[in-house]
Amino acid sequence: ETVGKEWTKEELMAEGETVYGRTCAVCHQLNGQGLPPAFPALAGGALSTGPIEGHINIVLHGKAGTAMQAFSGQLNPAEIAAVITYERNAWGNNKGDLVQPRQINDLIKGQ
Repeated sequence: ETVGKEWTKEELMAEGETVYGRTCAVCHQLNGQGLPPAFPALAGGALSTGPIEGHINIVLHGKAGTAMQAFSGQLNPAEIAAVITYERNAWGNNKGDLVQPRQINDLIKGQ
């Protein structure tokens, strides 16, 4: 089962790149540069290089008054964990953070 499994960084990055390309790149661009100010850059961006809790929160719940929608009902926990891991480790961000699907699942269930 994808939620209970401990994913490796390589697995998270591969899945995250796929999810990002399908879901996030339309606004944030494949290279993570975004289209500021409407779509902020994720490459070197404050959100994707700052505290991980804020990054997880905005992907799960979106941001009111902006085009950033909540993805907790659109992507499964494995996809969310993978795409956040990807965003925090792609384009030179290199945070080293790994988000596991069970963490996301627990946050969604605990809302």
